[in-house]
Amino acid sequence: MMMACTHPPSPKRDAAAAESTTKPSPVQPAPPPLPWEGEGEMTEGETIVLGTEHPGREPMDWASSAGLLNVELNDQWAPFIFSESDGPKGDVKPNRYRHAFIALANDWESPDEIFLASSEGAYAVLMAAGLPGTEETAQSPQGKRVIAEAGRALRLQREPNFLDAYGIPPTFNVLLKRIEDDETRTCYANLDLAGLAAFDGTVTFQGRVQAHREYHEATGDAAWVDKQIAKAKEAAGTTTRDRDGWLKFIAADDAKAAARIERARRGQVRLRAIQAVQARLVCEGLLSSRSKHVEGHFDLATNEALAAWERKNNIFGWGFLGGETLAALQRPPLDLHFDTFRRILMERVADAAGILEDGSVSGGAKPATYKDTAGVQHPVPNLIAEYTDALMAGLGARTPDDMLRIMNAFKTQGIGNMLRVAFPAPKLPPYYSNKMDLSVEIDRGDVWYDFPYDESGKPIAQPRVNFPSLTLFVKWNKQRIPLCRWRTTVGSWRSEMRPNGKVYFKYKNSDVGPRVWKDIVAGPVWIPPEGTPAKDLLTRKMLNRDAGSVTAVNTDVMGPGYESAYGLVMAIHHWKRGKNTFYDNQIRTHGSVDYTSIARRFSHGCHRLVNSRAVRLFDFLLRHRAFQRVGNVPLTIRRHLDYEGKQYHYALGTRGYYYELSPPVPVVVTEGRIMGKVKRPIEAYLPKPGVDYGPSEEAGESAPEVGP
Repeated sequence: MMMACTHPPSPKRDAAAAESTTKPSPVQPAPPPLPWEGEGEMTEGETIVLGTEHPGREPMDWASSAGLLNVELNDQWAPFIFSESDGPKGDVKPNRYRHAFIALANDWESPDEIFLASSEGAYAVLMAAGLPGTEETAQSPQGKRVIAEAGRALRLQREPNFLDAYGIPPTFNVLLKRIEDDETRTCYANLDLAGLAAFDGTVTFQGRVQAHREYHEATGDAAWVDKQIAKAKEAAGTTTRDRDGWLKFIAADDAKAAARIERARRGQVRLRAIQAVQARLVCEGLLSSRSKHVEGHFDLATNEALAAWERKNNIFGWGFLGGETLAALQRPPLDLHFDTFRRILMERVADAAGILEDGSVSGGAKPATYKDTAGVQHPVPNLIAEYTDALMAGLGARTPDDMLRIMNAFKTQGIGNMLRVAFPAPKLPPYYSNKMDLSVEIDRGDVWYDFPYDESGKPIAQPRVNFPSLTLFVKWNKQRIPLCRWRTTVGSWRSEMRPNGKVYFKYKNSDVGPRVWKDIVAGPVWIPPEGTPAKDLLTRKMLNRDAGSVTAVNTDVMGPGYESAYGLVMAIHHWKRGKNTFYDNQIRTHGSVDYTSIARRFSHGCHRLVNSRAVRLFDFLLRHRAFQRVGNVPLTIRRHLDYEGKQYHYALGTRGYYYELSPPVPVVVTEGRIMGKVKRPIEAYLPKPGVDYGPSEEAGESAPEVGP
């Protein structure tokens, strides 16, 4: 990956250079053609060279030998963690989740279509149709018709996946389709951006009753204000004041009226903002008559549509109106698409270059630094931003309009499925090599072992100032250099079921001390313990809107998949007990779709990361550590669940796709700062406040795990 300063000879480039000496450039040239225009479809092994004196198409091998970085921009891209071989000549070991990742990124399939293709999805549709949920029924002519009809219904109702925030960014063709759809929407010109700009509060999720009450309070207050102004005008016998003047006049000597006038003002600003955001969601097709939302009510349909809009634009929110979401709602659609364009490039270039530094150690009072071999101190760079900037400069993507021109050129030339580019990337820091001395530290932050309720059952505040974090270090030139530092999670008091079927509180500890990452698993699978209640493994799926939702086994949480309890990728924390003896205490560092909880909440002992960060982290390790590609680890589990007179089946056929690091990466989990009076974890099960467990229940019995 080291970048050379000179290029090896290229016949195509030599001819272009000779021609350039005989044809002077025009004084005011039109925008030059893009490097891939006018040459038809790309071929395998070809790349588009950017950012050099004579850009154009060249063999990938030539670009690599010239010190350029080849980046895949085509529709078939998936991160290296989901690759199936170590190179063109390596043994192919099929990676089960690779197809799903690519299909979801391209909007070729929806998550529910992928679910329907599984036996669990087929059985759920059969049972909803009043047929037995069995393999025999699924293979019968009637069963095949029912399943095929469900598939047709899913394809007809297919919507964009919006999985960027879940670790699966869209492809460029998907992004271009979104832009083309927006170009047909004349409703953008009529959006009430001023109404959004005037609102500076937050609207959180509301139930139907609360949304209805607040709407009618706002409209009722507005009617009352109009009535009071009319009365004041009649009493004064004049209309010389403007509206604000009359309001000040009314409120001057009446504190109660002044309070209601202020409430009316806030209510109108809030109502206008809600109507403005609903109008934008309708404009973008995320709210429709089928959504059954009520104008001016921040109801469930509006909350869910806004959450989808956040995922579309990679905003880590809860579907609430305020903060980053409110600011983004006021931006032009093309600007937001330009942000998505940059994020797509970031993930592609980080994967291609094998880089990780994202600026997360570069801020604060003490930004991370390192010294080169001459003793000169340098800041740890934000390589991902630097590389992305360099690639965007090579593409000429300075503005949203530039992006649109570039993407239309991709489409016109029909090279989306083969597209790759090569560019002169920034120089890597000297601590980079193919085999880096890497280690991890997980700081547990402020830890409370105390039971979080008092004797009367009231919650006890357990504030945290220092939150858990994960830092990756490289040891180089007698220095321990941090490369990234991200928020993560540790265990705490969690609900857990005992064999008696009742739920207690149990402290779920995160092991302290030295561990190792020996196994990295792509598309990991969570295996539900035998004692997990049937209802906890079932969910409702809308596989056909006309037929209504169906009950199905929740294989989404089992995986493999982005919604898995372990996310897209995980590393197992092994405790090394001897030279070749490793103990697994069921602690993991893994991805998660529950991105909003990572900042503040807890886990059952595992260390969770945002899916995209987990993918980058473990991609990086595979690029810079020796490993063995183990491949898919088979699993044969077939279980049935009995619930409310029906029987549900599920099968798990894999544990995931394994890589074995050699040597393992050392991991240290620090104790953190122990808060409160209790200094060691309480091991007993403790009753939940307000729950009647009966006279014979004792809290000290052991119970099986019920999941991460």
